[in-house]
Amino acid sequence: MIKKIFWYPTSTKSKVELYQERIRNIEWDAIKSYIPSCSSFLDVGCGAGYSLIKARTDLDCEVQGVDPAPGEHGVGRFTNDLWKERPILKAAAEDLPFESNSFDVVYSSHVLEHVDSESKTLAEMSRVLKSDGTLIIGMPTASMAWLAFFSHFLFTTHINLLFLCKAFKYRDFKDRLSLLFTPRSHSYPNAKFIYYDLKHYRISNWKKIISQEFEIQHVLLPAFYPFPDYIQFFRLRKNFFLSSSVFFICSKK
Repeated sequence: MIKKIFWYPTSTKSKVELYQERIRNIEWDAIKSYIPSCSSFLDVGCGAGYSLIKARTDLDCEVQGVDPAPGEHGVGRFTNDLWKERPILKAAAEDLPFESNSFDVVYSSHVLEHVDSESKTLAEMSRVLKSDGTLIIGMPTASMAWLAFFSHFLFTTHINLLFLCKAFKYRDFKDRLSLLFTPRSHSYPNAKFIYYDLKHYRISNWKKIISQEFEIQHVLLPAFYPFPDYIQFFRLRKNFFLSSSVFFICSKK
């Protein structure tokens, strides 16, 4: 009973899967009207390929996914190995294995904050996108970072304290000690602490970065939601004045 109470604030793998699926469905519903039916659709950083299923079943798209570690993240990574049956190539976003002007739609969800080079990734997306094609790209916002910041202290302080005590004689003691006071960045290891997220994930900053390569046509704020790694202490809210993610609908310059 004590063990169950101790770990209660953190989500199990099955709950992470469920919460993330709800989030991705809300985001998909917000952007799918911008995807033409029967179009060629590329998902950059597709994980286990959940969006490939959505694009094929909802819109009859010809789908292709790329990811540096297929199946290791995203909806479906915990529940089954069906991602192995999906059209996913192992590749980095900075070096896409496709000819120029190949796709009607290039889609990327919660990937840009993890790449080694944002500029190279966006340049590659532009290269493989047709001249009249559409880029749909989504990233976390500073609102999500603030929520993750407070969730960290609310839900995991006692857990981090336990791991700190267990790591007293080991080399990661300093890292464990720092986690008591400062959560890790969602972009780790490219960034170390969450202070990076609070600044870099601002919508105005994402606009500036995306605009270097694309013309932004629409800015969508799908919903405000808790981080799926923790117990859901409030419901996902559509059309709220805050959003945990932002999606840009773009055309080539």
